[in-house]
Amino acid sequence: MPIKARPFGCREQFDWGADIHSVTYNGQLVIRVVRNHHKDDGIEVTFAQVNGFRLLDEVPLAEYWTDEDFPSGYPVLEVFDGGWAMEEDRRLGYTQKQREWIIVTAGACVSVFSEHEPMIRDAAGPAET
Repeated sequence: MPIKARPFGCREQFDWGADIHSVTYNGQLVIRVVRNHHKDDGIEVTFAQVNGFRLLDEVPLAEYWTDEDFPSGYPVLEVFDGGWAMEEDRRLGYTQKQREWIIVTAGACVSVFSEHEPMIRDAAGPAET
């Protein structure tokens, strides 16, 4: 089933080297995304509060982006149909809809359950390897 998602935040210039550089959780979730294989700057996506998150390589999620209506050029999307939340609802029999977000790169992707919108800002300085 294709994912239905809306772009959130600004369109970003990422190349095929874009990837999740780091995921840090210490009461809030901070995801550092690099724009290219040189690991130049990038963005940080911060969720003040989360109910769950997962990181997957983009390959298992490829079925999502094959739909012609999938928004491209935006690393942060709000999912409103399909996606991980729908999988969990079916598996666990949830009746309350969860708010879901996905951070998309050419490498890894992070799905997040959070009732709150993320804060997106430019990352300070090149990412360390």
